[in-house]
Amino acid sequence: MGQMTDIGASLGAILLAGGDSSRLGRSKQLLEIDGQVLVRRQARLLLGLEFASTVVVTGSSREGVVSALADLSVTTVHNDRWSDGMGGSLACGIRSMPERVRGAVLLLCDQWRVNSADLCRLLEVWSDEPGRAVISEWDGQSGPPAVFPRALFEPLRRLQGDRGARRVVKRYSGGVQRVPVANAAFDIDRPAEIPA
Repeated sequence: MGQMTDIGASLGAILLAGGDSSRLGRSKQLLEIDGQVLVRRQARLLLGLEFASTVVVTGSSREGVVSALADLSVTTVHNDRWSDGMGGSLACGIRSMPERVRGAVLLLCDQWRVNSADLCRLLEVWSDEPGRAVISEWDGQSGPPAVFPRALFEPLRRLQGDRGARRVVKRYSGGVQRVPVANAAFDIDRPAEIPA
């Protein structure tokens, strides 16, 4: 874990926890999984890798999310325009990254199956070539968790509405590495997807 701690120390982490969970009918951020509120569980996963900074972007259910994180060493930032979509929340997170970091790890609050080993695999690939973006891939799809190099911060911090990082990454000249992360396929959008 020592090498992973060294890699993590050069990166910031962003946990997006601002959606309104309209298809679920209640706040997914505050669902209990394995006896822990989901947003807290995901924040602790990131904290375990000792990133230089861990930022949680709030939106809907802000008070409950902040309360669930109260005793953790995370920074919470609120996206006032969270209802416009994920792009604006990612931009908020990127703008909150300290100057010293060389990149940022992005995780979505409802990716409940993503674990430390998955994130470590992404970090290892990124550390081989820190100028690249590293994106998870599963079932013919790709997306978070991801690692964005600092060179992408400027276009990412300008994102608005529901336009996510996909277009920015597609145009990135520094290259993109896709890494198989089967657990990234599991998220919670509907009641049937809540783990028993």
